[in-house]
Amino acid sequence: MAALTFADLEKNLPKTTTPRWTVLVYKIKEKENFTIDKSNKEVKLNYLNNDIKGLFLKGNLKEIQTTYKGKVLFKGSNGVEYKLSDIFKSPDFGGGSGSGGGAEETERNESAQCLYAALVFYVYKKQITTKQKISKKDFTKAFEYCDTSEKFENMIDLPKDWHESSINGANALLKKFKNSRFEFHRGSSTVDLIESTFKRINGVEKAFGNLNKWSPADIYCFTTKGKDAVRTQITKATTLENLNTMMIKYYKSGDIVGVSLKKIAGAAKVSENNISDKKFTVEYTGETVVAANKTDIFDSMDVYINHTKGKIQFRSFGGTSLTGWQGEGKGATANQGKVSLGPLNYILSQHNIKKLPDSQVSARLAKAPNPAYYKEFYDACKKIQVKGLPKTQKIFEQRWKTKDDPWRYSKYLGVLLIERFKGLSKTKKDAVITDIFLYSASKASFAGPYMKLE
Repeated sequence: MAALTFADLEKNLPKTTTPRWTVLVYKIKEKENFTIDKSNKEVKLNYLNNDIKGLFLKGNLKEIQTTYKGKVLFKGSNGVEYKLSDIFKSPDFGGGSGSGGGAEETERNESAQCLYAALVFYVYKKQITTKQKISKKDFTKAFEYCDTSEKFENMIDLPKDWHESSINGANALLKKFKNSRFEFHRGSSTVDLIESTFKRINGVEKAFGNLNKWSPADIYCFTTKGKDAVRTQITKATTLENLNTMMIKYYKSGDIVGVSLKKIAGAAKVSENNISDKKFTVEYTGETVVAANKTDIFDSMDVYINHTKGKIQFRSFGGTSLTGWQGEGKGATANQGKVSLGPLNYILSQHNIKKLPDSQVSARLAKAPNPAYYKEFYDACKKIQVKGLPKTQKIFEQRWKTKDDPWRYSKYLGVLLIERFKGLSKTKKDAVITDIFLYSASKASFAGPYMKLE
């Protein structure tokens, strides 16, 4: 089996116009195994950082090759980091028969969930078993209540696992919304109106790195009232707060229900997110700028903010490139998600706290510092009483010059973040770290409402 290459990813899947890089994105999203090196061991992969993830989601392979040439791009479920060339070209990537995958599979499966939901709501009017025989006539009748981006013929011939998953998901929706009169949408013009409204507002407020962080809904259930509300009210929202207020209102009334999907084996697990008025909180418990086993600030590029559920590590995850500064939640047993600089600055601004410099500013100063930069960096270190800090700014500058660019880029932003926290009351510290924690866990207090089926 040959190693996977960027040239492979740029090709289309057999008999389609869909590029093969969509398979890689799909397999990571669905937590499917990849074949690694000549030992043929199987591991799940995730992107090494959010910048790499963003480039893959956009299919920007040329920029990945330019920026990360010869570098690791992924982290395996076994803790090992991998380059693209460590992945072997399985049949999924077009090298023979396989399960397919990629964007076209996602479109089919999500659209099919709409069709199966319409079956139990309007054709059978009850929950059904996975052994139910479904005729094309029944599918055709159900399709009248759907507005999807996939062709009808592709949704009625699913693989066994997705057929069963779609039935399980449909049963869960019927159990939750038994008396509702829904249309089921995937990729429709009504869905586009919601998503374009979010993108317009987020382009100004820059609260989220992407749409899925605000709402990972794959399909929507609309009543007639809900569809009208999208056109007449949702699209007129001018702030995220305003948008979320309306989306929560119509979620609670059962008129606009966004649903996030996973493959379902057996009875579906149902959870509702970002709809409760009850406030979840964590408490700020301190910070770590210099680890206990380190001598001084120049020993490592990261800082930590500690809280009652764990801690959040802030550092650059961009390797030698001056990019990718973000926070990553650390729990007792596993990482808990990430928050990049843009959303972090949004959170700070929502609490009337001065934003951190943009990533590009910190990167530029790492290579071409000025007197104001040195003074700001050193004064912030003094304010937060950094362990082992040189007694004078001049000595600090001399030590700074011995460090590499990634340290300069990363530590500067980390120290300024800790300095921002230092002057806050305990109540404000708790509120800010709660918002950061919730965002990293994809449950931001300023995110949209959705139901998750898995």
